[in-house]
Amino acid sequence: MIDRLPAAILTLAMTTSTAFATPAQLYGKSVIVSWTENRMQTTDRDAAPTAVTASGQLSVYVSDKGRAFSRVSMSVSRGRGTRSGQRDTVQGDGSARAVSFSGNSMSTTMPRGNAGALLVSVTFDSGFQGCSAHVVSGKTGGAQSTRITSMITGREYDFYSVKTSGESCSIQSGNVFGN
Repeated sequence: MIDRLPAAILTLAMTTSTAFATPAQLYGKSVIVSWTENRMQTTDRDAAPTAVTASGQLSVYVSDKGRAFSRVSMSVSRGRGTRSGQRDTVQGDGSARAVSFSGNSMSTTMPRGNAGALLVSVTFDSGFQGCSAHVVSGKTGGAQSTRITSMITGREYDFYSVKTSGESCSIQSGNVFGN
């Protein structure tokens, strides 16, 4: 079952303002978080729920002015190979994805479909040289599923449950997007 997120987290996922200043130690650096999702989902072509394993990645580049640029990527390996897709956003450009900082932590929230959200929480070590991450996917209380439009296929899917695991986090100098 998808973890139930408190209403406050879902509300946070719908906001775009950063509550706290970006730590100067992250200026000109990229933070990369990877995780695995085990899902029970249906598609617009198949009403029977199937188990799917997907790999997710959030990349955040913090400019030398403290502005966050982010990309979420998902990939799924199936019998026909691996398919992947991504979505980019710039903090404050009307995106529903929000990257915020508080002390030695970074939280990225984003809506996921019509009734869900994804929360990526990062904790940095005291020198901002290393990090750990936790990823939670959830849906509003009472919702049986959340309907999403796949960034891989563009088709509609209903996620009934999402279990995240295997989180990893790294920090690297420079712009992960190569610009």
